[in-house]
Amino acid sequence: MQEQLTELVTVLRQEIEQYRRLLAVVRRERGRIVRGELAGVVEAVRKKEAITQELANLEAARAALLDRLREELGDPGSPFTLAQAAALAPAKHGQTLREIVIEFRGVVGLLMAANEVNRTLLDRSLDFVQGSLELFRTVATAPAYTSGGRFGEAARSATALNQTA
Repeated sequence: MQEQLTELVTVLRQEIEQYRRLLAVVRRERGRIVRGELAGVVEAVRKKEAITQELANLEAARAALLDRLREELGDPGSPFTLAQAAALAPAKHGQTLREIVIEFRGVVGLLMAANEVNRTLLDRSLDFVQGSLELFRTVATAPAYTSGGRFGEAARSATALNQTA
């Protein structure tokens, strides 16, 4: 059990480090969103995907370690959480695990908040673009007077709009 607990602590520290890297990328991404740097946003997404893949591997390792701990403790039926592992671990490992779980939750909470800010910024950017396109569509198809002086629906081309602007 000591060996699995030591491995679990190592995996959790690696996960926390990856979450910190991901948080840094998300924070840089925010600036790129605000500045409208599409290439920078695309680069951030690629980095996030790579880190997310590493996190998936670490999560699988963590789950396997928790399964081994659960079996060793004789509870094969129910899922085994980090909090349960920390509560059942001997004093030294238990305290270390509790501290790491708190740190883990904190980093994940910060990441969730940062992602929410970025999501909101992207949603607002899309709303702005859609509003601009709607305004352009309205101007491009606005009613106009016909050559006979009558009011009618005459579609203007973007070329005509650019010439009058």
